[in-house]
Amino acid sequence: MEAKGPPPKIRVGGPSSPGESKVAIVGSERKLNGKRFSVTDAQGRTILRGRLKKAEGRPAPWRHAFTADLSAVDDPGSYRVRVGGLRSRPWIVRSGGSEDAVGAMLGYFRANRDGDEPSPIHDPSHLNDAVIHPDAPTHAGEAIDMTGGWMDAGDMIHFTQTTAFATAMLEASARLDPTSAAALEEEADVGVRWLVKAHPAPGLFIAQVGDERDHDHGFRDPAGDDGSSRPGIGTRFAYPEIGGDLGGKSAAALALAYIRTGQPSLLAAARDWYAAGLEAGRPARPLKRAGYPSYAANFYAARNWKDSMASGAAELFRATCEAGDCETSYEDDFRDFLGDSRQTGPYAAMGAVDDFASFGEAEVCGAFGGDISDFRDSTRKLACGLLAENGRIASRQAASNAFGMPGYFSWGTTAQNGAAGALAALSTAAPSGAPKDGCRVAAGARDYMLGRNPFGASMIVGYGPNAPVHPHHWGSVFGTGIPAGAVVGGPAPRSEVRGQGFKASSPFDSGFATYEDRRVDYVTSEPAIDYTAASILLIAATEARC
Repeated sequence: MEAKGPPPKIRVGGPSSPGESKVAIVGSERKLNGKRFSVTDAQGRTILRGRLKKAEGRPAPWRHAFTADLSAVDDPGSYRVRVGGLRSRPWIVRSGGSEDAVGAMLGYFRANRDGDEPSPIHDPSHLNDAVIHPDAPTHAGEAIDMTGGWMDAGDMIHFTQTTAFATAMLEASARLDPTSAAALEEEADVGVRWLVKAHPAPGLFIAQVGDERDHDHGFRDPAGDDGSSRPGIGTRFAYPEIGGDLGGKSAAALALAYIRTGQPSLLAAARDWYAAGLEAGRPARPLKRAGYPSYAANFYAARNWKDSMASGAAELFRATCEAGDCETSYEDDFRDFLGDSRQTGPYAAMGAVDDFASFGEAEVCGAFGGDISDFRDSTRKLACGLLAENGRIASRQAASNAFGMPGYFSWGTTAQNGAAGALAALSTAAPSGAPKDGCRVAAGARDYMLGRNPFGASMIVGYGPNAPVHPHHWGSVFGTGIPAGAVVGGPAPRSEVRGQGFKASSPFDSGFATYEDRRVDYVTSEPAIDYTAASILLIAATEARC
């Protein structure tokens, strides 16, 4: 006998702005194509009728999936979709849509602040950071100031890779979102200050602070670590290493900070990181391969480096123009890096580790706003063409599954969803070649994150329906639902979850996406600053460009 599928459900998204795309998904074991649906307001009045259409892409976990388009509903209010005896949760339509999600997600960054950077959930912590690892090629055993910044995920380690990525994403989001700009810039400055510290001496660049020994001692209040006698906890190691991936992302983040603040020291720091990445001519080595002990681990090891350097070059060109003397070598580098399609070709990802070239493409095409007139016309045309292609890829990916997730299902699907959805919105800046449904795809990615997914669950702790309450995070020592605003990894391929020894058991699991709000499951339930930064950019880009 064939296994029975999950019960039929209507999954909706929002909150949405009045003019945005609003498409509900109906999952069922029966064929419902052409069946009637209705939309009722808060008073129970029917304000729209229509017929279901077959959804594009895989309907899993249901045998069939259908769309109910309520985009015509543009008056602010609370609405439900009805199909026969099924009724959805409310879909909220309001001015500003989901813009307040940006403020909610910034709560995660504030919670994960370290050192003397004020956090709402813990006292000052890791004030002994850091001592350069004794196996480092230079400055071994030297104490340096690496306090501050953000703890990366559910643990307490710091990485240049994700700090630079998140800082750049927050800076770009601030340009797109005037309402939240001050808060976004304030948070970006936490990353900027740490990145400046991560280059403490000529030729010395820090890739990581802390190591895998953090995981050996479980979740705990970080404020207690300074008094610990445990190796790698009371006093943590800083690990020097450099590559084009770290140099390019750090240069982009610091150049953006210079453009905003005009501080010459930030432009100098951006130049240094970029030059070091260029000289390395490769990605940063995984730390165990760079000669460090096994406990250093191989976190965030990139395959490519030119993608990050392309974006660093784009931002440095803009920064030098702001300084009064455009250095065309950076524009030339940007074009040269984009010429290597194996490392910088369209992928619709903009990920923390790889595929960061699309960030620079969006900048040069004018998708983030700001003055791009100093770039040559041919450079802008190149960038806009690649940005448009990224948008088309995101559109195709969204059509591959009934729920419109425009990225690739992976460990950290929410980062893919956020970045690909943002690219769909940003691609509307391209004068030609962009997908016609870029805004619909972006809104769909937002809706996927906020509950229009098979599980009917928001992926932001404390925000939206069925939000996570058991994130895999040290903040759990203070109670459930902490830290608020954290974006968890979300639905992941079953192979990834099972490969880590977990077995999700939701009736809404499918062969390619499984999810559980369970603290132990760090694949689906661990938050990270790169997941959250990509999701912030998604909201900012959707509100600004659509």
